[in-house]
Amino acid sequence: MKGIELSREFYELYKEQLFSNGLYFMREYTAAGLVGEGSECYGYDDVLSQDHDFGPDFCIWIPEMIYREHGKAFEQAYHSLPKIYRGYLREDSKQMLARRGIMTIEGFYQKYTGIPHEPVEARQWFQIPQSFLAVATNGVVFEDPYGEFTQRRNRLLAYYPEDVIRKKLAAKAVVMAQAGQYNYVRCCSRGEWESAYLAGSEFVKAALSVIYLLNRKYMPFYKWAFRGAESLAELGHAVVDLKEFIHLEDKSKNAVQKKNLIEDICNIVACELRKKGYSTSTSDFLEPHGNSIMNGIQDAYLRNMHVLMDSD
Repeated sequence: MKGIELSREFYELYKEQLFSNGLYFMREYTAAGLVGEGSECYGYDDVLSQDHDFGPDFCIWIPEMIYREHGKAFEQAYHSLPKIYRGYLREDSKQMLARRGIMTIEGFYQKYTGIPHEPVEARQWFQIPQSFLAVATNGVVFEDPYGEFTQRRNRLLAYYPEDVIRKKLAAKAVVMAQAGQYNYVRCCSRGEWESAYLAGSEFVKAALSVIYLLNRKYMPFYKWAFRGAESLAELGHAVVDLKEFIHLEDKSKNAVQKKNLIEDICNIVACELRKKGYSTSTSDFLEPHGNSIMNGIQDAYLRNMHVLMDSD
Protein backbone atom coordinates (compact mmCIF):
# COMPACT_ATOMS: atom_id res chain seq x y z
CA MET A 1 0.00 0.00 0.00
CA LYS A 2 1.33 3.43 -0.93
CA GLY A 3 2.14 5.79 1.91
CA ILE A 4 -0.18 8.56 0.73
CA GLU A 5 -3.10 6.12 0.48
CA LEU A 6 -2.34 4.76 3.95
CA SER A 7 -2.09 8.25 5.40
CA ARG A 8 -5.31 9.48 3.82
CA GLU A 9 -7.24 6.37 4.88
CA PHE A 10 -5.98 6.68 8.48
CA TYR A 11 -6.88 10.37 8.61
CA GLU A 12 -10.39 9.86 7.22
CA LEU A 13 -11.06 7.06 9.68
CA TYR A 14 -9.82 8.84 12.80
CA LYS A 15 -10.30 12.55 12.14
CA GLU A 16 -13.50 12.64 14.19
CA GLN A 17 -11.58 11.27 17.16
CA LEU A 18 -8.80 13.80 16.56
CA PHE A 19 -11.23 16.72 16.74
CA SER A 20 -13.23 15.38 19.69
CA ASN A 21 -13.04 16.40 23.37
CA GLY A 22 -13.53 20.11 22.83
CA LEU A 23 -11.28 20.42 19.78
CA TYR A 24 -13.96 20.44 17.08
CA PHE A 25 -13.56 24.20 16.62
CA MET A 26 -10.01 23.51 15.38
CA ARG A 27 -11.33 22.05 12.13
CA GLU A 28 -11.92 25.48 10.62
CA TYR A 29 -8.22 26.37 11.14
CA THR A 30 -6.76 23.06 10.01
CA ALA A 31 -5.14 21.79 6.85
CA ALA A 32 -4.47 18.06 6.70
CA GLY A 33 -2.39 16.02 4.28
CA LEU A 34 0.94 14.37 3.62
CA VAL A 35 3.59 16.79 2.39
CA GLY A 36 7.30 16.99 3.13
CA GLU A 37 10.23 14.63 3.62
CA GLY A 38 10.08 10.96 2.71
CA SER A 39 9.68 9.03 -0.53
CA GLU A 40 5.99 8.45 0.23
CA CYS A 41 5.33 12.18 -0.14
CA TYR A 42 6.49 11.93 -3.77
CA GLY A 43 4.67 8.68 -4.39
CA TYR A 44 8.03 6.96 -4.90
CA ASP A 45 7.79 4.58 -1.92
CA ASP A 46 7.96 0.81 -2.27
CA VAL A 47 8.52 -2.21 -0.03
CA LEU A 48 12.11 -1.12 0.64
CA SER A 49 10.89 2.27 1.85
CA GLN A 50 9.01 0.68 4.74
CA ASP A 51 12.14 -0.21 6.70
CA HIS A 52 12.21 3.22 8.39
CA ASP A 53 10.00 6.25 9.10
CA PHE A 54 6.98 4.72 7.39
CA GLY A 55 3.49 4.42 8.81
CA PRO A 56 -0.09 5.69 8.85
CA ASP A 57 0.84 9.18 10.02
CA PHE A 58 -0.23 12.46 8.47
CA CYS A 59 0.43 16.18 8.79
CA ILE A 60 -1.77 18.81 10.40
CA TRP A 61 -0.96 22.47 9.76
CA ILE A 62 -2.48 25.28 11.81
CA PRO A 63 -1.71 29.01 12.12
CA GLU A 64 0.96 30.00 14.65
CA MET A 65 -1.51 32.09 16.68
CA ILE A 66 -3.82 29.09 17.09
CA TYR A 67 -0.95 26.74 17.92
CA ARG A 68 0.28 28.96 20.73
CA GLU A 69 -3.04 28.60 22.55
CA HIS A 70 -4.23 25.12 21.59
CA GLY A 71 -1.24 23.32 20.09
CA LYS A 72 -0.33 21.17 23.09
CA ALA A 73 -3.87 19.83 23.51
CA PHE A 74 -4.05 19.13 19.79
CA GLU A 75 -0.72 17.28 19.89
CA GLN A 76 -1.98 15.11 22.74
CA ALA A 77 -5.07 14.26 20.69
CA TYR A 78 -2.90 13.33 17.70
CA HIS A 79 -0.62 11.07 19.74
CA SER A 80 -3.62 9.35 21.35
CA LEU A 81 -4.71 7.91 17.97
CA PRO A 82 -4.16 4.15 17.48
CA LYS A 83 -0.50 3.14 17.35
CA ILE A 84 -1.04 0.38 14.80
CA TYR A 85 -3.16 0.50 11.67
CA ARG A 86 -3.40 -2.18 8.95
CA GLY A 87 -0.38 -3.80 10.57
CA TYR A 88 1.75 -0.65 10.21
CA LEU A 89 3.24 0.89 13.36
CA ARG A 90 3.09 4.63 13.88
CA GLU A 91 6.71 5.41 14.66
CA ASP A 92 7.65 7.89 17.35
CA SER A 93 11.30 8.50 16.42
CA LYS A 94 12.58 12.06 16.70
CA GLN A 95 12.96 12.24 12.92
CA MET A 96 9.41 11.01 12.31
CA LEU A 97 7.93 13.43 14.85
CA ALA A 98 9.64 16.30 13.02
CA ARG A 99 8.02 15.26 9.73
CA ARG A 100 4.47 14.37 10.76
CA GLY A 101 1.86 15.44 13.25
CA ILE A 102 0.82 18.90 14.42
CA MET A 103 2.84 21.83 13.10
CA THR A 104 2.37 25.48 12.28
CA ILE A 105 1.84 26.71 8.74
CA GLU A 106 4.50 29.36 9.22
CA GLY A 107 7.00 26.92 10.72
CA PHE A 108 6.53 24.35 7.97
CA TYR A 109 7.26 26.78 5.16
CA GLN A 110 10.08 28.56 7.01
CA LYS A 111 11.80 25.19 7.44
CA TYR A 112 12.15 24.86 3.66
CA THR A 113 12.31 28.48 2.47
CA GLY A 114 14.38 29.97 5.29
CA ILE A 115 11.98 32.88 5.76
CA PRO A 116 8.80 33.18 7.90
CA HIS A 117 6.77 34.72 5.08
CA GLU A 118 6.29 34.02 1.41
CA PRO A 119 9.27 34.88 -0.82
CA VAL A 120 8.64 38.14 -2.63
CA GLU A 121 11.92 39.58 -3.89
CA ALA A 122 14.02 37.82 -6.51
CA ARG A 123 16.93 37.40 -4.11
CA GLN A 124 14.67 35.61 -1.61
CA TRP A 125 13.50 33.17 -4.25
CA PHE A 126 17.03 32.67 -5.56
CA GLN A 127 18.35 31.57 -2.16
CA ILE A 128 15.88 28.67 -1.89
CA PRO A 129 17.29 25.47 -3.44
CA GLN A 130 15.12 23.55 -5.86
CA SER A 131 15.20 20.44 -3.65
CA PHE A 132 13.82 22.38 -0.67
CA LEU A 133 10.93 23.75 -2.73
CA ALA A 134 10.29 20.27 -4.11
CA VAL A 135 9.84 19.01 -0.53
CA ALA A 136 7.60 21.93 0.44
CA THR A 137 5.25 21.37 -2.51
CA ASN A 138 5.08 17.59 -2.96
CA GLY A 139 2.45 15.21 -1.63
CA VAL A 140 -1.27 15.80 -1.21
CA VAL A 141 -3.46 18.11 0.85
CA PHE A 142 -6.50 16.13 2.00
CA GLU A 143 -8.54 19.13 3.13
CA ASP A 144 -7.93 22.77 3.99
CA PRO A 145 -11.02 24.73 5.05
CA TYR A 146 -8.90 27.59 6.42
CA GLY A 147 -7.07 27.89 3.09
CA GLU A 148 -3.81 29.55 4.16
CA PHE A 149 -1.64 26.45 3.77
CA THR A 150 -2.93 25.83 0.25
CA GLN A 151 -2.56 29.48 -0.75
CA ARG A 152 1.12 29.43 0.19
CA ARG A 153 1.56 26.07 -1.50
CA ASN A 154 0.01 27.33 -4.74
CA ARG A 155 2.24 30.40 -4.80
CA LEU A 156 5.32 28.21 -4.50
CA LEU A 157 3.99 25.80 -7.14
CA ALA A 158 3.63 28.76 -9.51
CA TYR A 159 7.43 28.48 -9.70
CA TYR A 160 10.42 30.80 -9.53
CA PRO A 161 10.15 34.33 -10.93
CA GLU A 162 11.52 34.65 -14.47
CA ASP A 163 14.76 36.35 -13.45
CA VAL A 164 15.53 33.58 -10.96
CA ILE A 165 14.93 30.94 -13.62
CA ARG A 166 17.34 32.80 -15.90
CA LYS A 167 20.05 33.04 -13.23
CA LYS A 168 19.85 29.36 -12.39
CA LEU A 169 19.76 28.36 -16.06
CA ALA A 170 22.83 30.48 -16.77
CA ALA A 171 24.81 28.91 -13.93
CA LYS A 172 23.90 25.34 -14.87
CA ALA A 173 24.49 25.87 -18.60
CA VAL A 174 28.02 27.08 -17.89
CA VAL A 175 28.65 24.10 -15.57
CA MET A 176 27.49 21.78 -18.35
CA ALA A 177 29.97 23.42 -20.70
CA GLN A 178 32.90 23.41 -18.29
CA ALA A 179 32.37 20.00 -16.69
CA GLY A 180 31.08 18.15 -19.75
CA GLN A 181 32.14 19.73 -23.02
CA TYR A 182 35.55 20.83 -21.72
CA ASN A 183 36.84 19.07 -18.60
CA TYR A 184 35.38 15.63 -19.22
CA VAL A 185 36.94 15.54 -22.67
CA ARG A 186 40.35 16.70 -21.39
CA CYS A 187 40.32 14.15 -18.56
CA CYS A 188 39.61 11.39 -21.06
CA SER A 189 42.44 12.59 -23.31
CA ARG A 190 44.84 12.37 -20.38
CA GLY A 191 43.54 8.99 -19.23
CA GLU A 192 42.52 10.49 -15.88
CA TRP A 193 39.44 8.32 -15.49
CA GLU A 194 38.80 9.15 -11.85
CA SER A 195 38.67 12.85 -12.69
CA ALA A 196 36.57 12.08 -15.76
CA TYR A 197 34.06 10.35 -13.49
CA LEU A 198 33.82 13.44 -11.27
CA ALA A 199 33.52 15.79 -14.23
CA GLY A 200 30.81 13.59 -15.71
CA SER A 201 28.93 13.62 -12.44
CA GLU A 202 28.95 17.42 -12.32
CA PHE A 203 27.74 17.52 -15.92
CA VAL A 204 24.85 15.15 -15.24
CA LYS A 205 23.69 17.05 -12.15
CA ALA A 206 23.78 20.37 -13.99
CA ALA A 207 21.98 18.93 -17.01
CA LEU A 208 19.22 17.48 -14.84
CA SER A 209 18.79 20.84 -13.13
CA VAL A 210 18.45 22.58 -16.50
CA ILE A 211 15.87 20.03 -17.64
CA TYR A 212 13.78 20.64 -14.52
CA LEU A 213 14.12 24.41 -14.84
CA LEU A 214 12.99 24.35 -18.46
CA ASN A 215 9.99 22.24 -17.41
CA ARG A 216 9.28 24.67 -14.55
CA LYS A 217 9.43 21.89 -11.97
CA TYR A 218 11.54 21.82 -8.82
CA MET A 219 14.25 19.16 -8.95
CA PRO A 220 14.05 16.88 -5.88
CA PHE A 221 16.86 15.45 -3.75
CA TYR A 222 19.43 13.70 -5.98
CA LYS A 223 18.17 10.22 -5.10
CA TRP A 224 14.87 10.98 -6.85
CA ALA A 225 16.07 13.35 -9.58
CA PHE A 226 15.97 10.77 -12.38
CA ARG A 227 12.75 9.25 -11.06
CA GLY A 228 11.06 12.64 -11.21
CA ALA A 229 12.53 13.47 -14.62
CA GLU A 230 10.75 10.50 -16.16
CA SER A 231 7.42 12.31 -15.86
CA LEU A 232 8.57 15.68 -17.24
CA ALA A 233 6.86 16.74 -20.44
CA GLU A 234 9.84 18.31 -22.22
CA LEU A 235 13.45 17.27 -23.01
CA GLY A 236 12.76 13.57 -22.55
CA HIS A 237 15.42 12.69 -25.13
CA ALA A 238 18.04 14.44 -23.02
CA VAL A 239 17.03 12.37 -19.99
CA VAL A 240 17.40 9.17 -22.03
CA ASP A 241 20.87 10.28 -23.19
CA LEU A 242 21.90 11.15 -19.62
CA LYS A 243 20.95 7.66 -18.46
CA GLU A 244 22.98 6.12 -21.27
CA PHE A 245 25.91 8.38 -20.37
CA ILE A 246 26.05 7.24 -16.74
CA HIS A 247 25.58 3.57 -17.65
CA LEU A 248 28.79 3.66 -19.72
CA GLU A 249 31.98 3.11 -17.74
CA ASP A 250 34.62 5.84 -17.91
CA LYS A 251 37.19 3.94 -19.97
CA SER A 252 39.00 4.65 -23.22
CA LYS A 253 36.75 2.26 -25.16
CA ASN A 254 33.70 4.38 -24.25
CA ALA A 255 35.28 7.83 -24.44
CA VAL A 256 34.11 8.76 -27.95
CA GLN A 257 30.57 7.53 -27.32
CA LYS A 258 30.34 9.47 -24.05
CA LYS A 259 31.72 12.64 -25.66
CA ASN A 260 29.10 12.34 -28.40
CA LEU A 261 26.37 11.93 -25.81
CA ILE A 262 27.56 15.10 -24.07
CA GLU A 263 27.37 17.02 -27.33
CA ASP A 264 23.92 15.61 -28.13
CA ILE A 265 22.59 16.61 -24.70
CA CYS A 266 24.13 20.08 -24.94
CA ASN A 267 22.68 20.54 -28.41
CA ILE A 268 19.19 19.61 -27.16
CA VAL A 269 19.53 22.09 -24.30
CA ALA A 270 20.89 24.87 -26.55
CA CYS A 271 18.00 24.44 -28.97
CA GLU A 272 15.49 24.60 -26.13
CA LEU A 273 17.14 27.71 -24.66
CA ARG A 274 16.83 29.45 -28.03
CA LYS A 275 13.30 28.15 -28.58
CA LYS A 276 12.10 29.51 -25.23
CA GLY A 277 13.83 32.84 -25.77
CA TYR A 278 16.41 32.51 -23.01
CA SER A 279 19.44 32.64 -25.29
CA THR A 280 20.31 34.19 -28.64
CA SER A 281 23.68 32.44 -28.94
CA THR A 282 24.19 30.19 -31.95
CA SER A 283 27.23 28.47 -30.43
CA ASP A 284 27.45 24.69 -30.00
CA PHE A 285 29.35 25.37 -26.74
CA LEU A 286 27.00 26.13 -23.84
CA GLU A 287 29.12 28.75 -22.06
CA PRO A 288 28.09 31.61 -24.42
CA HIS A 289 24.49 30.63 -23.79
CA GLY A 290 25.04 31.24 -20.09
CA ASN A 291 26.26 34.76 -20.79
CA SER A 292 23.35 35.39 -23.17
CA ILE A 293 20.86 34.25 -20.53
CA MET A 294 22.46 36.56 -17.95
CA ASN A 295 22.02 39.53 -20.29
CA GLY A 296 18.25 39.06 -20.15
CA ILE A 297 18.01 39.34 -16.36
CA GLN A 298 16.23 42.51 -15.25
CA ASP A 299 16.94 42.33 -11.52
CA ALA A 300 20.24 44.14 -10.85
CA TYR A 301 21.11 41.98 -7.82
CA LEU A 302 20.96 38.76 -9.86
CA ARG A 303 22.37 40.25 -13.07
CA ASN A 304 25.53 41.43 -11.26
CA MET A 305 26.26 38.03 -9.71
CA HIS A 306 29.00 35.78 -11.03
CA VAL A 307 27.50 33.60 -13.74
CA LEU A 308 28.29 30.41 -11.78
CA MET A 309 26.62 31.60 -8.57
CA ASP A 310 23.67 29.40 -7.59
CA SER A 311 21.96 28.24 -4.39
CA ASP A 312 21.65 24.57 -5.40
